[in-house]
Amino acid sequence: MSIMKNFRFLGIGMMVLMLCMGSVSCSDDEYSTRIHELLIKKEYTFEADEETSELSTTVTFRNEDLSNYQANSNADWCTVTIDPKASTMTISVEENNTFEVRKATVTLLDIKDGVSSRSFTVTQKQNDVIRVVDGEGPIYQVNTDGGQVVIHLESNVSYTVQIQEDASWITLPGSAGTRGLQQSQVILDVAKNNTEKERSAKVTIKNETSGVMTTVLISQAFKAYMTLIQKDFTIDELGGSINIYVQTNVGFDCYTADDWVTKGGREAINDNTVSQKISVAPFTEKQPKRTSSVSIQNVSHGFDYNVKITQTRNIYIQESNIKILTGGSQRLTLYNANNEAVLWKSNDESVATVDDEGVVTGVSAGSTMITVASSNGLHTDNVSVTVEKPADLKDKIAYQWQDTFTQYDDVSVLTNLKCTITNNSEYDLMVNRATLYCDDVVMSNLEYNESSGLLAVSKSMEFKQDIPVEKGEDTEVRDTTYADDGTMVIEVKTIPGKAKENTHQYLLVWEYTYSNETFTYRCNYPEKTEDEPAATRKKYARRTRRR
Repeated sequence: MSIMKNFRFLGIGMMVLMLCMGSVSCSDDEYSTRIHELLIKKEYTFEADEETSELSTTVTFRNEDLSNYQANSNADWCTVTIDPKASTMTISVEENNTFEVRKATVTLLDIKDGVSSRSFTVTQKQNDVIRVVDGEGPIYQVNTDGGQVVIHLESNVSYTVQIQEDASWITLPGSAGTRGLQQSQVILDVAKNNTEKERSAKVTIKNETSGVMTTVLISQAFKAYMTLIQKDFTIDELGGSINIYVQTNVGFDCYTADDWVTKGGREAINDNTVSQKISVAPFTEKQPKRTSSVSIQNVSHGFDYNVKITQTRNIYIQESNIKILTGGSQRLTLYNANNEAVLWKSNDESVATVDDEGVVTGVSAGSTMITVASSNGLHTDNVSVTVEKPADLKDKIAYQWQDTFTQYDDVSVLTNLKCTITNNSEYDLMVNRATLYCDDVVMSNLEYNESSGLLAVSKSMEFKQDIPVEKGEDTEVRDTTYADDGTMVIEVKTIPGKAKENTHQYLLVWEYTYSNETFTYRCNYPEKTEDEPAATRKKYARRTRRR
């Protein structure tokens, strides 16, 4: 009940108030407000600061009496002043240092009638901002391998990201724009630096409408590196290709030390590994191995690596070529690093044959090739074999006479001969016999066996013979005497003949055999120069005289 009574009294009070106001207005019939006829916009808009536009505006009301009007702003940053004399209203705003749009309501009040009013809005734009808020800005350092750069921003406008035109090594996978002062980020992808020097580029973050922007610098270092995965290679005699894997971010030069090692092309395995191909020629020299080197270097950055290449031979015949005689044999010397099973073969068995042990036997005069190969056929070698028919070795044998003389009466007589022959050939000889002739008549003969008759290379052999002394005929001398009785006595005496000078011609014939062929070698005493080559003769090396 009490509530209803309160409402009733309130209604009565309002009616009394309205009657009073009506009596007041009616009491002043001469004044009528024109506040509602003023040409005022509903909203006046200002920029954030004086750099972009004026922070005040003046509204002129022609032929209007403004002395009865009062302007009130509900914001301290916005003031409105009325100049009745000039019939103007000036709206002024302070610089907006905030990052949001702000609005003020201005109310015009007719102070004469105390009732009439008019309102409009003053709007001031935000202070546009794009700023870097992390500690790295405005310079971002990136290492040689590249990666992502994250730029943390505060902004109240949308923005675009502009990368320096010549910086194709920086890419923008995506970024977010914003309104209001909000946190956002720009993510940039930075490629690996293969330029071999430090580089940098500017990135601009900008609002195209207002022109507000911020700029950061992306700086990428360059640190050179180079390593080799392997520095020592071994390859067999067949040769082939070797790959040297170089982990690097710089270029490099490749140099080979020997002509049997040559550089080939290159292949990129991944971002930091390059395969340098090296070709190795087949190895045919008769030696166990050979070595060479390859230099990988970048002089500018001080890198210089030496790669060792060793090429080995599994199988080879140590002899390059051999000569044998028909019927003769020679064992070849085989180098077999891994003791592989091997096969021997003669290209022409009518010239020479070879057995499983590498023994070559001459069959007939000519040339052929002896080949040895591993059982899998991968490793081979050969040797040239020349088979010759045995020839007379008289130009390869030297002889020397040694004679002994004995003094008889007044004559020096030859009493002993010794002949020495020396084998200067490349073959061992077998001497069968030596026959001494005196004036073409056999004087003595000496037979040799396999032991006594061997005349090896560079060895000598002697033949000795005593020479009988020849004397003249005995003579008889008659000596006649008379006895006392006068008888004649005749005495016959025999006087021995005197020793005679030796004037005979001696010839020693040596018979020798090699490679199943038999030859003779003649030694004359005294020497007959027309019979023997000068290179094989030595004349009377020594004479011994006896009395």
